[in-house]
Amino acid sequence: MRAPRLVVIGTPSTDRIEVRGETLSTVGGSGFITAVAARVGGTSVGVVARVPRRLPHPIAAAFAPGGVDPGGLVLVDGSLPAFHISYDGEEAATYLTIESGEEADLDASDIPRRWLSTDWVHIGPLAASAARQLDFLDHLRRRGYHGGVSAGTFSRAASIEPEVVRELFDRVDIAFLNRDEADRIYPGRMPDETVVCVTEGRSGARRWDGSDWTTHPTEAVTAADPTGAGDAFVGGYLGGMLLGDPDPVLRGLETASVIVQGPGAAPLIEALPTRVEVEADPIVDGHGVAKVDSGRSASVASVLGQVARSAALDFCGSPFPELGDARAIDILTVGTLHQYGFWDDTDRGYGGPMWATIDGVRRKGSDFIWHAFTRAAATDPTVLDADRLASEPLLFDEICTADNGTCPIPDVGSHRALQQAYGATIAGLGGMSAIVDRANRAADPLAAFLESLTNIPGFGEDPLAKKANLLALVLANRPEHFLELRGPSAIAPIVDYHIMRTTLRTGCVEIVDDRTRDHLTARTWVDSDAEAGIRIAARNAIEELCEHSGLDVGGVDGFLFSLGRRLCLETELPRCDECPLGAVCAREVDLFQPIFRTTAY
Repeated sequence: MRAPRLVVIGTPSTDRIEVRGETLSTVGGSGFITAVAARVGGTSVGVVARVPRRLPHPIAAAFAPGGVDPGGLVLVDGSLPAFHISYDGEEAATYLTIESGEEADLDASDIPRRWLSTDWVHIGPLAASAARQLDFLDHLRRRGYHGGVSAGTFSRAASIEPEVVRELFDRVDIAFLNRDEADRIYPGRMPDETVVCVTEGRSGARRWDGSDWTTHPTEAVTAADPTGAGDAFVGGYLGGMLLGDPDPVLRGLETASVIVQGPGAAPLIEALPTRVEVEADPIVDGHGVAKVDSGRSASVASVLGQVARSAALDFCGSPFPELGDARAIDILTVGTLHQYGFWDDTDRGYGGPMWATIDGVRRKGSDFIWHAFTRAAATDPTVLDADRLASEPLLFDEICTADNGTCPIPDVGSHRALQQAYGATIAGLGGMSAIVDRANRAADPLAAFLESLTNIPGFGEDPLAKKANLLALVLANRPEHFLELRGPSAIAPIVDYHIMRTTLRTGCVEIVDDRTRDHLTARTWVDSDAEAGIRIAARNAIEELCEHSGLDVGGVDGFLFSLGRRLCLETELPRCDECPLGAVCAREVDLFQPIFRTTAY
């Protein structure tokens, strides 16, 4: 799949709810709840929203592996929408305050290009403005989207601009609204082509199919917090519909009955697949994605033990800082922060690896970054100071300028945002050298160091902690041994796209889903579930290779990374005859790494 099957437009919110004399602080947001509800039902779903760089924990938890795809989140300086809602005894809502936050600036251009191949887009009530929803729909169509579209509304929009809401609903495939909104939008004749779903609280829901109504009653449930019941219905309905459920209305009602049992979106977030579940059994909508071939891994490991170097790279000397460089820790940390996404994309998928000339040498993405940051610190010792990283958004572009005067790094906006977020955070922690020093004083320096990185932007978001473990390896393997490792190294596998490609081609990881295999061979976009399944399998394969070869992660990871850079190439046929693994390799040369944009690797 090139994209999640369902893309929801709408921003999470922080809410204050008054119900039965009790005041609750919750997280919600129409589009966010719809997305979580659909994901709980098993549909792959992504959210398009503008959000601050640090999300409240309950919201961030929804975007963990197995949850909602975060690929449509645009990081900005600003706040989430906020609502203060009061419910009477009949569960009728009064909105006491409404703060739109960054949702007011959300635009169809924020949808990732690769997501325009989704099966369905749902446009939530954007800043309570039907006119903005219409503009969004128009922009979406101009960008070439031809799939299904649904939309919801909001009591205020239904009251002050019913004609605009009606026009919006006339142009979508499915309209969702509650009973009061329906009375305002459709006081008379119903539309001929749009399916209309009307939620009626404890009475259930009605569905208009273009010619007739069907009524769907439900069992009354005592609502601890009725907020978001309608949005959960939408997510359950759309998710069920996309999965072929014969009665998506019933699916919607069942989902709505879950959310009302707790505060805000919490009951649905708790029902999402957990990271442990995903890691134990990577599943995409009921179909297995990838698994480790233990027999093949044992064969590959037997050769690795003979040909791989037991000592990993020491990260010293060009393109890395020289021995004794006073800024080495900062160079290595910020360089690691930006170790991701060194490839160009197209509407279809993979465009090719990043190459650029810097100081007269043509370098590939990772080496270009290392050289650029080493050069910058040598030229200006203040360039990596936390306050400059935080306050100068174009500093990244200046550091990473190629000989032609441009910054060649793909997705440069995410790098700028990470730079600023990292700088602002690290300043409050006393700098990375202080963090390393504190870790070295702990009983287990590695564990203490990795724990410290969980709250640092760019290092703490990845469930497999690729950049965090890479930084630990870099600092530990330097000749200075900045990070002290006591006893056997417990650094976890560092899984990037080179590692995934080499474990796939050697046969250590087997693809068990035909659709996913098709996307890998065609080098087209995959969704977050497929990517997570492959990446987890690659992580597990590295662990088996370490166990059977007697090498540590640095040795195995380093060997396979180098193999992917030198012989098992992206844009050329693999040079299998030169590969020391040739005799034990499955030679799955048509397979490629998953094409998926992330700041993790």
